[in-house]
Amino acid sequence: MADIFDDDDLGSLLEDDDLLSLLDTIQNKQDSGESDSGSGDADDPTAVLGVSEEAFQRLMGDIDLDELEKSMAADTPVVTKSMDDYDKSVYGYPQLDEIEKGIKRGLNVSLYDSAELSFRQMREIRIGLEQRVDVSYFTSKFYKDTQMREIRLGLMQELDVSSYARLIYSLPDMQRIHADLLRKKYQQDPESLDFSFNDADTGINIYTMSGCMEAYVMIKQPLPDNFDKKKLQVLLGIYGITSGLVLDEEGIDPRNLKVGDDILVARGEAPVMGEDGWYEYFVDGDEAGPTIQEDGSVDYMAQRKFSYVQPGQNVALYHPATTGKMGKNVIGMELPATSGKNLPRLSLDNIRILDDGLTYVSKKEGLVSIKNGILNIVEQLEFKEDVGYGTNVSFEGDIHVRGSVLESAILQAGGDIIIDGSVEAAILKAGGDVIIKRGMNPDGKGELEAGGNVVAAFFENANIVAEGNVEAGYILNSNIFCKGWVTTKGNKNLICGGRVVSGEGIRTGTVGNVSGTRTELEVGEMSARQETFAKIRKRRKELEAEMDRVRDGMNQVLRKVGALNGRTNPIYLKLQDVLEQQKKEMAVLDVAQEKMDDEINNNSKVSITVVYTAYRNTKMVINGNAWLVDKDIEASRFFARGRGVSFEDING
Repeated sequence: MADIFDDDDLGSLLEDDDLLSLLDTIQNKQDSGESDSGSGDADDPTAVLGVSEEAFQRLMGDIDLDELEKSMAADTPVVTKSMDDYDKSVYGYPQLDEIEKGIKRGLNVSLYDSAELSFRQMREIRIGLEQRVDVSYFTSKFYKDTQMREIRLGLMQELDVSSYARLIYSLPDMQRIHADLLRKKYQQDPESLDFSFNDADTGINIYTMSGCMEAYVMIKQPLPDNFDKKKLQVLLGIYGITSGLVLDEEGIDPRNLKVGDDILVARGEAPVMGEDGWYEYFVDGDEAGPTIQEDGSVDYMAQRKFSYVQPGQNVALYHPATTGKMGKNVIGMELPATSGKNLPRLSLDNIRILDDGLTYVSKKEGLVSIKNGILNIVEQLEFKEDVGYGTNVSFEGDIHVRGSVLESAILQAGGDIIIDGSVEAAILKAGGDVIIKRGMNPDGKGELEAGGNVVAAFFENANIVAEGNVEAGYILNSNIFCKGWVTTKGNKNLICGGRVVSGEGIRTGTVGNVSGTRTELEVGEMSARQETFAKIRKRRKELEAEMDRVRDGMNQVLRKVGALNGRTNPIYLKLQDVLEQQKKEMAVLDVAQEKMDDEINNNSKVSITVVYTAYRNTKMVINGNAWLVDKDIEASRFFARGRGVSFEDING
């Protein structure tokens, strides 16, 4: 194809000697918010630069980046200079010093040897060349040296500086956008901010650790005699280390440092996280739950302590959450601190709160009940013997049966149901926990529903639905559905037969038996958004490739016509607009993927742990992935991977 720069329209544009004044005009209009008089097309490169729309579109459609790269490489001369080429009356000594350093180190000094640049501007470009970053982003003389440094540091930190490397931005604007980019990178991986740079002037290696929370220098060659603490501080600032300096604290004197010395020069301040609010209780009221002992029995009597209170007695005091304190690392990036979370007020049934808003007192006589951080004064219904056939009881508080619950009995409680004996084919419904000391065998006829946890010595032929966790010594031929964990402990420690479904995970000793009794275990849930997640990943990959292609085109334009003229080139401006739209789409995809990642990470924690043996003919369903165990597997954790189920040895 023909070289796109041979087009008559573009050719006349590139021969224009007044592009610098044109850039000034554009910048002034951007700063004042004005547009071209009468046209309203100040942002249109074809209008501003005098290129016809037809010619511009033809050029855009004919771009072959590979061929353009070759033509640019062939047309770009390599310029070799010496100090004799520079008029000493035009340049100041510091400027000449920067040029001489570049020549000695084989740098392309033509990128910064303009007498219109201060020596500090020259230094920024020279260091950028030494660190092998794309200095075309900040070679314009209209940038102050501090703005150049902001761009250079962003490039050295491997950030996309195109979002702030623009003449329309002031130094505070650049610093704000730069800080936002650093913060996003830090959130993904704090240690990705760490760097190690060698300073060509001093031979000092400057590096950071732990997410830029510490900065060190290593002396690699003898330092000049006049290299003092102030010069070291300036050097650290050149490489972005501006906060937490400990030069005085550590008593560092650079003149005494020797080759090979490795010295801490800056230390960041970690954020202080606020503490969550908490309640101090002046009474006992069942905050701890029962547990299964090694012999399989339920130990809950020692855990269930109740206080009897009188009207006006203090029962709780709230300690409010504390605020956090921001931190800062050695490159000056603020590290966010979270304030503690305040807890909701306690239920005020039978309790009142004093004017301080913190102190709770009882309004009546009764037993104190604390359930999931909710404190109340409740009554308790107690049966001192077995509850037999024909009993049908509904009570708003707790029900405590000292004996057993026999066939056909019905117990409904607004609070807990506590049974010291066993349970036959009865119906138990509780707003709180159900605790059965000697286990449950309703022969497949009874029902058990709990708004909290369910704990028993064993479950045989039982049907259970629980909002919380289910814990037992063993589970046989039972159908269990719960939102929390299912756990077995004790001597038998097994699940055999039936179906056990858990929202958070299952942990047991043995699943199934040597005879291959069919046992079904299911955890987690199938993600209805898997297809959406796949589409997001596919589009992100496509978009990244498209953005790389656009950036290649922009860089090639800059190399062809120069860093300054290139940024006003119509092709460059058009590609820049395309890139901005692509970034907006990528930002939307980032938010969507972050949300999906959180859901997947949470689901990936769901698993089935079998401490001893998972026997063949056990069906496992994890996050919608089903697998029938076809051989005995010892001591393993089973989890979803892709569209299947994998397992790993829990003993390492």
